[in-house]
Amino acid sequence: MDFILGFNIGNTNTMLGLYSPDKISPEETYSYKTDKKTTTAGLVREIGNIINILSEKRNISITGLAFSSVATEVNEHYHKTAGELFGIKALEINSDIRHNIKIIYDNPAELGADRIANAVAVYNEYKKDTIIIDLGTANTFCVIHENGTFDGGLIGPGIGLSIEALAEKTSKLMRVEFEKPKSLIATNTRDAIKSGFFYGYFLMIEGIIGEIEKIYGKEFLVIMTGGYSKSISSYLKHHHTVDPMLTMKGIKYLYDMNKKQ
Repeated sequence: MDFILGFNIGNTNTMLGLYSPDKISPEETYSYKTDKKTTTAGLVREIGNIINILSEKRNISITGLAFSSVATEVNEHYHKTAGELFGIKALEINSDIRHNIKIIYDNPAELGADRIANAVAVYNEYKKDTIIIDLGTANTFCVIHENGTFDGGLIGPGIGLSIEALAEKTSKLMRVEFEKPKSLIATNTRDAIKSGFFYGYFLMIEGIIGEIEKIYGKEFLVIMTGGYSKSISSYLKHHHTVDPMLTMKGIKYLYDMNKKQ
């Protein structure tokens, strides 16, 4: 059977998606650590092994490949791997490829591929004024309007990155799980750190949504994605939707728009 491969290459982890040509969401996903020092040979082995695992369930023939990457060190290796493993040319997602949104950005080439993929997915699936919140290694907030105009956004340090940095850079503060503590006001150091992270990020997200809505004078649909989106979703007061496959959907939308070029 013919399938398309999509890769969401993050700073910490990479998600591989296996798509039927006529579907937007991947039928199978597989996650692995992003190695910014990888080689083409190493990537060929890693992806080849994943395809072998997936092939145990069905006969797989890869006829297309697209990737969204914020780890630009590995991009060249994905291009070479597409040729060596599958004899095809990879589509690298960036602002120069064909898409159906209007990007308002001082230098569109600086805009992260994941943010482009997210915006394309939201526009194609919702066509509403939307704030996209992606909680990964970095936290990104993107504004896209119902007419497909991407209006920019915000970038800040991610939850996991901040937790690791605090533990690494201090002598007496420990690494904690990101979770709601028993009380906002803590009486021990571990819970105090948990409270700082949970309420710090929770209130920041609520506040940024509110400020964006004030700027535009209207309510927005809120779509959350990324590794920490489920951890904070149930506490968020703003009505929102969690879509863990948002970026993967955007990758496939963009592949379909560009496959005939």
